[in-house]
This record gives sequence, C-alpha cells and structure tokens, in this order.
Amino acid sequence: MGIRPKITLRGFRTGARGVGHVLGELETAVMELLWREPGQAVNEVEEQLRRRRDIAHTTVLTTLDRMHRKGYLTRTKKGKAFIYAPRYTREEFERGVAQEVLGALLGQFTEPAISTFVDLVSKDEGGLDQLEALIREKRGGQRRPGDGEK
Repeated sequence: MGIRPKITLRGFRTGARGVGHVLGELETAVMELLWREPGQAVNEVEEQLRRRRDIAHTTVLTTLDRMHRKGYLTRTKKGKAFIYAPRYTREEFERGVAQEVLGALLGQFTEPAISTFVDLVSKDEGGLDQLEALIREKRGGQRRPGDGEK
C-alpha cells in the first residue's frame, strides 16, 4: 500500500462538527453526498448540491478537482466525464483524522495529552469502562500484576 494522503491538510478546526473539523462547508457537503451515493459525475453532484444552495457549475467542477488533488476523492474516466467517489469510507476518514490529530498531540505533549484525554473520557458516562476495555483488548486480554480485584 502506498503513502496515505494526509487528511488534515488544512489543519483541524476545533469549533466545527464532524468532518467539518478538517473540511470546508462545501467540501463537507460533497463528501456527505458521495458517502451516500459514491460514483457520481460532476453534473450529478451539482444537481444534488443545487437542491440546498445556488452554486455555479465551475465551482462544483473546481471543488471536485481540488478534493481529488488533496486525496479525498478518487476519479475515473467514463466516456467524457470523470466519476468521483470518496477515497475513504466515513469510518476510515474519521479514524484518519483522529490518528493524525492525536498522533501530533501525543508526539509533542505526551503526558498532558494522555492526562487530558483520560480526564475528558471520564466525564462521559461509561467512558472509562470503554477505554479500559479497549486497553485490555489491545493488550490481548492480559491482566497486569496488581490489576486483580480488591
């Protein structure tokens, strides 16, 4: 497998929601519709976007081309048209964002990042139990000395 394109190309916006943390509003709309229906030509994408906004054909064309160059979309030639599809499933995309952002934080601020992550997880009902289960799974179900019940 080749080098995976970086998902968080333009950074991570903390005030956004979902994939909007790394994509702009139009790019997010494009990804959402291509995740629902992959394999669309420019005209099909434009038709769906026009249901919610007034948008120029050249804007859709430029956006799809830019998203392809950034590595978010694949495209194949079909007749005279390009057919676009997401390079990643939604789950792969979200996991990639998490890996890139958390990896950068852990690489530069290891202790504060881990400590803050555990604090944030503990605020969520059942969050620590879920984290503990994931850690145990990663360790292969092994219990460490001193982990026994008291």
